[in-house]
Amino acid sequence: MTAWVSLFKKEMRLGLSALLGPIIAFLISVIIAAYLGSRYDVAWEAVVAVGLFATGIQVFYLIYYMLNSLHVERKKLHLWLHSTMPGYGLLLAKLSAGLLSMLITLVITGTTLLIAMNNSVTISEQLKMINVTSAGVLGGIHLILLAVSFGIFTIFYRMIYLLFTRYLGSFLSFLATLGIFIGTSFVYSWFKMTALYEVLTNWGEVHLTGITESINITTNMENGTEVTTEVGNISLYLGAYLFETVIVVVLFAVACWMLDRKVEV
Repeated sequence: MTAWVSLFKKEMRLGLSALLGPIIAFLISVIIAAYLGSRYDVAWEAVVAVGLFATGIQVFYLIYYMLNSLHVERKKLHLWLHSTMPGYGLLLAKLSAGLLSMLITLVITGTTLLIAMNNSVTISEQLKMINVTSAGVLGGIHLILLAVSFGIFTIFYRMIYLLFTRYLGSFLSFLATLGIFIGTSFVYSWFKMTALYEVLTNWGEVHLTGITESINITTNMENGTEVTTEVGNISLYLGAYLFETVIVVVLFAVACWMLDRKVEV
């Protein structure tokens, strides 16, 4: 465990530039947006737009982080691959460091977004129709889960690329990996439209209520204008989460096997 913690700390140092880069870019974007928005008296609204974009794009953060980390590692790949730690330990250290970096970035962008929303008179009125806490928690959890999935997909295809480089040049290895990515994506998209996929995923329905409200405005000659609100319902299927979890775990296990048996020589 001590060896893994040391490796994790090393990964955090290695990925420091990948952590600071997006944060600095975000802060600069916020300053520019606030300045330009203030000229039209919409400073907070401009910051909200930047905050929404920066928070939403976090779903791709682990793709960016893992590609950057593995690219930097390639300069001394022989040292990394000949570590006494098994493949899953090496990859988990990178994934954990990336996830921590993502959470730090997400806290900064999310906090900025909430502050801007609360200070914008127009947007704060719209927030009355949303349970901000519940929506934020639900959205944050799904964003993190998607990011982790994308990160593991990145690791999987990167291991395939490293495997190909043992037999092909870098460019041909890239083309072969791209071909496999396109092929597997097509097959998976096709499978998601089949009846078998529905059987495997459409069970364990969970209803979430009270997160959003919709407004209906009706007008007639007798009663005038009536404004009513309705509670929005969101349904989730536990089967879909379990299925995606199994896929991600299998891909990570295969990536670790390739690193140990095929790439690490």
